[in-house]
Amino acid sequence: MNLNEIRAKVREVVDMDSTDVSDALLAMYITDGYERIIALDGRWPFFEKSWTLTTVADQSAYPISGIGSGDVREVTSVVDPSAGGIRLTMIDHAEAEALWLGANNQSGTPRHFSVWQQSIHLWPKPEEAVTLNLRGYRKPTAWYSDGTTEVDADDRLHQSLVTYTIAQVYQLQEDLEVAQFYRQSFDESVRLATADILRVPSHRPLVLSGSRLHDSYSGHQTPLYY
Repeated sequence: MNLNEIRAKVREVVDMDSTDVSDALLAMYITDGYERIIALDGRWPFFEKSWTLTTVADQSAYPISGIGSGDVREVTSVVDPSAGGIRLTMIDHAEAEALWLGANNQSGTPRHFSVWQQSIHLWPKPEEAVTLNLRGYRKPTAWYSDGTTEVDADDRLHQSLVTYTIAQVYQLQEDLEVAQFYRQSFDESVRLATADILRVPSHRPLVLSGSRLHDSYSGHQTPLYY
């Protein structure tokens, strides 16, 4: 669904034209409902994305806004394919500074990274240019800026925007009982859709506590699965 389609479905239910409630007001309600849904979880599967980051010799910090098209919201994995696919370990930025700044601030092969002031910091700082593979979650697009771009979310959440907007329109008309009914319908539909979207697929191994075992032979940290 897109903005125009959502508005049309809302008008079918509330039976109000643009004189009663403007397209701009409906767009504001729809956007509000969308932002409420997205705020429920920071790691929606439909926002998963991969990027690359090319390092610079002796440079530790890389602004996240400069990665890809600037749509990075969160980085969850950094892999160095030039070193056999070793995954860099994310550590606290203060801990990294304590270990590598000052006399220990030497160039080398990065094996850790931290995030601070909207930048990715590699530790130790790279001694040469390499291309790292990044995985994470992107920012939502401004799909609501026009009437024809599809909602930037799983299809199972689209109808919830219709229900939320209907609730807001009835609240505007001070029909609070009907508004409450549609708001409860919105809450339930989002809850059911979220549970289905975020459920663990049957083919995915279950990780308990996120523990990792250190492989002393390879230097890798191996996921501990149960």
